[in-house]
Amino acid sequence: MSYLVDTHLHVTMMPYEGLQAMSEGGIQKAITCAIVIGAQHSESYFDHFRLITGFYKKNAEGLGIKLYSAIGVHPAGIPHDWTRVIDALPEYLKLENVVGLGEVGMNQGSQLEKDVLKAQFEVARDQNVPVIVHIPFQNRLQITELTLNIAAQVSIPANLLIIDHINLDILNQVNQFGAVPAITIRSRNVTVEALYENIEQFQHGMLNCDFSNLFPNDPTAVIKAYQYLKSKGVSDTIIDNLTRNKAEKVFNI
Repeated sequence: MSYLVDTHLHVTMMPYEGLQAMSEGGIQKAITCAIVIGAQHSESYFDHFRLITGFYKKNAEGLGIKLYSAIGVHPAGIPHDWTRVIDALPEYLKLENVVGLGEVGMNQGSQLEKDVLKAQFEVARDQNVPVIVHIPFQNRLQITELTLNIAAQVSIPANLLIIDHINLDILNQVNQFGAVPAITIRSRNVTVEALYENIEQFQHGMLNCDFSNLFPNDPTAVIKAYQYLKSKGVSDTIIDNLTRNKAEKVFNI
């Protein structure tokens, strides 16, 4: 193993020991996504962006992890003045190690969520950067269809669209659109056993832990998936694609 890449986590919700375990297990690059739960004001996001691109970036570097950032308005916290955040995104995208937008998306499919998502897709299109899109646990087929319809409306290139929390229920929709499937490894999404059992369907995606403190998950999930697939004799080409190569190509890291 040379090194691994985790394409989605929330570093402000992660204990130091989590980052340490990731580093010790071979993860050398990771992408932290923006999330400010219950945000009321745009300044909450501006402070958050400064934290993940500054303090936490340096903190991760001390452990040997090159931390990249994705920025944007998460559906769990849409401030009343959200347009201010959207207007500021192009400037934040100029910062070192900011590789795209995320985590954006919808939970309910409300008109507000649609408007915020559409505006962020337009920024990703205009700035030619990847955008990491959240798919919730409920109403997955409906939310995925709405997401892809909005993406089509704004003519965002499919290769910039990363649909996260992929499972077999929505994989065909995502593949037909041409978007990039991102696979979250945890009990509520895709287990290592399910990943292996359906490796042909999942082989063109990329893995992440989506670590947060909202429910049980594991910062070393990508490491464990790598080890499990290796133990089952899955080809190095597929494993390397899932755990490093795809991510480096999509995010240009």
